[in-house]
Amino acid sequence: MLIRPARPDEADLLTGIAVRSKAYWPYPDRFIARFARSLGLSPEVIAANEVWVADRDDVVVGFYTVLQRGELAVLDDMWLEPAEIGCGLGRRLFEHARARATAVGAAVLEWEAEPYAVGFYERMGGRQVRMTDSPLGRKLPVMRLALGGSRG
Repeated sequence: MLIRPARPDEADLLTGIAVRSKAYWPYPDRFIARFARSLGLSPEVIAANEVWVADRDDVVVGFYTVLQRGELAVLDDMWLEPAEIGCGLGRRLFEHARARATAVGAAVLEWEAEPYAVGFYERMGGRQVRMTDSPLGRKLPVMRLALGGSRG
């Protein structure tokens, strides 16, 4: 498994992974369609941000995006092909994201969690710090992880 920077020409591929990953959970089809329309993963977004893919034998099977905000890093996306969920790839990508955020000087990693994935993120060391409104009309848990010696 290679974790490498995403290429701008992979935007459609990554969008497909995100939609299939969201559809892994028991959401109605119309919710998944709204989610797909809400994604803004364009070639320009990939070129301007830190987007990393998990590449197995030249097949992209997952990805994440980290947005750097000084001492705060935001895990903006983390999506896996459904067949990869529960097989350890999420842990590898999360640990990679944590290391990347730490390497650029972030003290805290924060993200809006997929409600069905909260247990996973808790196992990664995250803790829920608040709830926020989603553009899809629901509440999402915001999770946080202190990096290095920070209290987060």
